[in-house]
Amino acid sequence: AGDRHLTGIIEKNAVRVSQIIDNVLQLSRREATRQQRIVLAEWLGGFLEEFCATAERTTDDFRVGGADELIDVHFDPSHLHQVLWNLCENALRHGRGDGGEPVELTAGRIAASGRPYLEIADRGRGIPAEESERLFEPFFTAGDAGGTGLGLFVSRELCQTNGALLQYEPRAGGGSIFRIVFADPQRWKG
Repeated sequence: AGDRHLTGIIEKNAVRVSQIIDNVLQLSRREATRQQRIVLAEWLGGFLEEFCATAERTTDDFRVGGADELIDVHFDPSHLHQVLWNLCENALRHGRGDGGEPVELTAGRIAASGRPYLEIADRGRGIPAEESERLFEPFFTAGDAGGTGLGLFVSRELCQTNGALLQYEPRAGGGSIFRIVFADPQRWKG
């Protein structure tokens, strides 16, 4: 049973790495995305279930807000999966704070434009202002973060390819907020 569990984790990660490679290749060729209508609350539930099982986390590591509202977005599902996986891994690695506060995932709509968004917020030490301007540069890693410095760069590029924005802002009281602002829903009506 233990071997089957480990084999399952290896298989899921192999598929995920293959998708990352495909997405990077797609980015470099600027191919058309395979956008679909995604009901954010449903998709987010399935994503968190997979993420927690694969990363050996519990749902207590996350707090989900705003997911009861019917918010649909148009995005390539594999791209959204890769972006959110990267942001959740970063938030858990660098943003749990001293008390081990959960990472907050909040869906909603921007009041002025009606554009849907998904925020990933943490209570870590945050990112120094002088480093925050370089966050989305390729090969940039903040402080002693380690990693390749490609995660946020690729995430931002995947968002832009899908007509969305990926933004960073410091969180009041400490921590970070990464916000995916999806394409204008009016663009998909009619």
